[in-house]
Amino acid sequence: MLTRTASALLGILAAVPALGGTISGDPNDIYALDDAWSNVYQYDRTSLSYVPGSYSPSGLSSPYDYVFSNNSQLQTNAPFLGAVAGPNQNFFIGGLVNGLVEIDSATGAYVQTIAPGQRAGPAKAPNGNIVVGGPTGVEEYNSATGAFVRTVTAYGSGVNIHTFKGNEMFVGQWTYSPGLPIKRYNFITGLPSGADIIAPFGMQEIGIGPDGNLYGSALLNGEEGLWKYDFGTSLWSHYIDTTPEAGGGPHGFTFDPTNYDIYFAFYTGEIHRYSFGGSYLGLVDALPTKLTDILFKQVVPEPGTIGLLAMGGLALVRRRRARA
Repeated sequence: MLTRTASALLGILAAVPALGGTISGDPNDIYALDDAWSNVYQYDRTSLSYVPGSYSPSGLSSPYDYVFSNNSQLQTNAPFLGAVAGPNQNFFIGGLVNGLVEIDSATGAYVQTIAPGQRAGPAKAPNGNIVVGGPTGVEEYNSATGAFVRTVTAYGSGVNIHTFKGNEMFVGQWTYSPGLPIKRYNFITGLPSGADIIAPFGMQEIGIGPDGNLYGSALLNGEEGLWKYDFGTSLWSHYIDTTPEAGGGPHGFTFDPTNYDIYFAFYTGEIHRYSFGGSYLGLVDALPTKLTDILFKQVVPEPGTIGLLAMGGLALVRRRRARA
């Protein structure tokens, strides 16, 4: 027989979306971007198997002859990094050619072009909007309508890469060269919020990890893998070295929002998986193309949420017992 505490926890966890799926557009699955053919590929998050979509691409054969979204839907924009935002949790995909494109994250269908030109690295802002680098600097767009909102800060260009820690915005430049700064701004005011963080590697993507520290991926020059910037020590470390694995190194990376595993999208087509502690967990797939990013839709709980829910459930049960 379940105790009242166990019953309460089960009730809390029952509200968490079920993981896994085999249908095109499943909100819990993993999605990879390809800038060689401008496609989006889907993988079941439980089995890690490829999920065929409804769009037929050119140049690829089985099992990739049908993809979640193809070059027609993506406007052949050579997608680099992607983000998820808006009331429908749609994909906002930054491109090296034809701008920032929004596609339906349930069907893969083209929705609209948010901004033209080179717009490589969008990110979801704390208010739910999208930021991306453009001619005026870091530009904010309404994720529900696509309308331009403002220029947050004048720093940067179409090859910006961004991430957020609360209202603090970190802005770097996509590069193969070490030594460039990651700048820090208050997203609300647009003013600098701290000293520059100099990256000792060529930044491909940056993100905040489940431990609250800053991470960045590197592709060349023996720097391949994931780098970690510890806010407590203000030091970088080469957190995961991917050089022993097949392929040429990662462009993009993502953290699984439930178990914190790390997925890398290699420019030679491999998808590799590691634990958050850095242990290698295996090759997910090797596609005959060039991958640039990998991401979750983030409708499952964010890192730490399940633990916080469980703690909240226990506290609630304890308060009720204290009142009895």
